[in-house]
Amino acid sequence: MSVTAAKAALTDALKELHFAWSRVRADWDDPAAERFEREVLDPMEPKAMAAAKAMDELAELISRVRRECADSGDVE
Repeated sequence: MSVTAAKAALTDALKELHFAWSRVRADWDDPAAERFEREVLDPMEPKAMAAAKAMDELAELISRVRRECADSGDVE
């Protein structure tokens, strides 16, 4: 799987999680749900976004390495 495909899978999974949570949250409205959201879901978003940003940087690095290797004749 390419880095770009992995990033797309991550962002799709995050969207799916938000959608599923909104459905669950409609029926689950108690302190446990609030705690789960606060302790599990809320911290997940910035971590996933940081991972997506890192994937963009990694994809650019891989692209640059391929260009540089191609320029030197080391890559097909």
